Amino acid sequence: MGGVESYMEGLASILSPSADVYVLCVLPELASRVQRHGVKTIQIPVFSKLRILRFLIALIVLPYLVLRHRIGVVQINGFLEAILLIPARLLNCYTIYTRHGPFETELYKWYRNPGKLVPRSLSRYGARLASRLVCVSETVGEVCKPLFPSARVTVIPNWVAHIPDYRARSSHSGRAVEIIYVGRLERYKGLHLLLEALRSLEKVHLTVLGDGAYRQELEEQARGLDVTFVGFQRDPRPFYEIADIFVMPSLGPEGLPLVALEAMAHSLPCLFSDLPVHREITQNATAALLFRSGDAHDLRRKLISLIANGSTREEYGRYAHQRVKSKYDVSTARRAYLDLFNVTG
Repeated sequence: MGGVESYMEGLASILSPSADVYVLCVLPELASRVQRHGVKTIQIPVFSKLRILRFLIALIVLPYLVLRHRIGVVQINGFLEAILLIPARLLNCYTIYTRHGPFETELYKWYRNPGKLVPRSLSRYGARLASRLVCVSETVGEVCKPLFPSARVTVIPNWVAHIPDYRARSSHSGRAVEIIYVGRLERYKGLHLLLEALRSLEKVHLTVLGDGAYRQELEEQARGLDVTFVGFQRDPRPFYEIADIFVMPSLGPEGLPLVALEAMAHSLPCLFSDLPVHREITQNATAALLFRSGDAHDLRRKLISLIANGSTREEYGRYAHQRVKSKYDVSTARRAYLDLFNVTG
């Protein structure tokens, strides 16, 4: 489970009260979550060693679903999954393709991975067939707009489903400062930078939520530090509640990290890498402190300043909560998606 899957669960909750929704997916966890919203799911086997079989089955199942249930709108998530836009358009469906991150132009240089040239070319072609391209942030929109007719590009930012009441986070009362990281344990997420920044800092405890291929290496790097790896958590909200500071050290690319919005919604003072999307969601560093991406020394310096200054933490937490409430509330997203899908809500 990652940001895309959380997005799909949130979208299912928006659409299901007003429409018949079918989800074609691979992950059992995602299928279980969307079913709670009354969504009908069709789960494709994982085929971890032969991923191409997923797409071959999907190319058969998707037309069957469209014809069997008279589906008029098909929404696609994922890069290679854009191939599925081809049969959807051939069946005269209105197609929506959601981009959760920027297109990486170097991915299309055939000599980097010749074996993926054909599927990548089909994915790019499929993406251009979308009736509407939805970008989950202005940052993603700026990258995609030059590649698609502007009239077909829509920016609908990610959202937070439940925004708790504001709560000041100004003091940790002499105890260890609780820092939280939430995200996949992959190199590009930058957790290794945070671990490096924490070296020799006293009375600081880091809780890491998430899993991934890089976990073992990160656990080895964390030896000697006060760090707890708790793995993937279905509901991270209890961890947000007890934290003092949230850190997102991602190297990018990022579309619009839902965990960053969730932390801001919980009034947490946040420290983000200065990626374009982090500047966007924080209103150019008004609602969070930013550090130079990839710079562990700057991360350490900014983290120390946050730990030392309770009034600064409280100010960032207050602005963060206000920012999410005004810009990233579910009601705003609901109106935009119901209009996009032409559903009366």
